[in-house]
Amino acid sequence: MSSPSAPHDPQRPGPPTDPPLPAAPPPLSPSGYTDTFARDRLPDPALWPGLLFDLPELHYPQRLNCGAELLDATVERFGADRPAFHAPGEPTWSYGELKATVDRIAHVLTEDLGVVPGNRVLLRGPTTRHLAACWLAVMKAGGVAVTVLAQQRAPELATMCEIAQVGHALCDARSVDDLLKAGVPGLRVATFGGEGPDDL
Repeated sequence: MSSPSAPHDPQRPGPPTDPPLPAAPPPLSPSGYTDTFARDRLPDPALWPGLLFDLPELHYPQRLNCGAELLDATVERFGADRPAFHAPGEPTWSYGELKATVDRIAHVLTEDLGVVPGNRVLLRGPTTRHLAACWLAVMKAGGVAVTVLAQQRAPELATMCEIAQVGHALCDARSVDDLLKAGVPGLRVATFGGEGPDDL
């Protein structure tokens, strides 16, 4: 049995209201992407949610690299010796070690594999610190990470690479066979987490 509602008290403030939404989405800022594939496929702005940036902490610079913000800014704030990753049976990675690994992988992506800002990079492997380092490296290189499950097989991988027009991949050495079997034309693959001389 529901209780009767309390009479309205004109002196009592009502519930807080959300600020009004902008009439139209703000125009997109100039992009740092050389490859505009992902940006060109954004949904119609009429379908976007309201974007409100009225709080001081939401005043972002014109250009922002999330890899640098997540990693470099953390190292600057807390120091390079702070632990970043603990994994059973493996040495702990400090933020300094993580940053060195990420910077090395980002260098390989841009200098050896030819990744330019906006390129899609497939990431495949189990959830490990190496996969996390690869994701951060893709961000630092200006790429778009297309992270897939390690369990997905060649036909699924081929479909995803076709849809996202993926040209580069970083793959756990234990999971690379199915990716190679996918036969993606022009796909440049580098492996991580293995023992080979070219392994990341």
